[in-house]
Amino acid sequence: MTHRGALRDANEDAFVIGVLTATGVDTPDPLVVNLVVQESVVVAVADGLGGHNAGEVASALAVRRLAERGPRTTDASQVLQLLRDVNAELYELARTHPAHTGAGTTAVGLLVTPHEITWFNVGDSRLYREDGGYLGQVSVDDSASAAWDDCGEPAAATSIVLQSLGGADRFEPVHPHSGTDVRLPGTRWLLCSDGLSDLVDAAEMESLLADNADDDVRAVKALWAAAMNAGGRDNITVVLVRC
Repeated sequence: MTHRGALRDANEDAFVIGVLTATGVDTPDPLVVNLVVQESVVVAVADGLGGHNAGEVASALAVRRLAERGPRTTDASQVLQLLRDVNAELYELARTHPAHTGAGTTAVGLLVTPHEITWFNVGDSRLYREDGGYLGQVSVDDSASAAWDDCGEPAAATSIVLQSLGGADRFEPVHPHSGTDVRLPGTRWLLCSDGLSDLVDAAEMESLLADNADDDVRAVKALWAAAMNAGGRDNITVVLVRC
């Protein structure tokens, strides 16, 4: 599910599931996509940088490249190279189209193969894994925070992103975070833009997922509603993967 939120005029978030992409749109209800994983499948969320030129262009380009090359991407090294290629393409776009100077986006996602899952992220969009009813953050935030609480959660949200795909006036190399896990049937993974994670803490997300353990559609809608009830000050994208 992706939505502009309560305050923004447009939605600069985007997502990709296999070859399906959603860019610059609002989904009034969660979409359900069922895939048989016979080859590699990429699921990812991209959040165009607010306050920059063409954030929606950057997020759309990122998810489209992930959709195009995902089926041919089989391991962590290829995922990282794909992200580096997207980063370079965004800077080349800015060089040839000055109106797009500074276009940048975060990216967080999963490369799902029949036997394992590789996660990756650049920026502050997040990935969580549900394990035994507990929700833990897997992705690494590329963002500055004033302080951290006793549970390791940011005590003060910030919009400063220390690393992104594109986004600077001149070319900056990107150093994505990644890791690989054995694919355990039934595990749920939550991907989201900071329109959710800045407004709804991990404990509340964990509770909402637990309350909807057998209904992924209701879980996604409940997470979106929690962000809206907390002010909905940014675009909100929520993708729940069960595999």
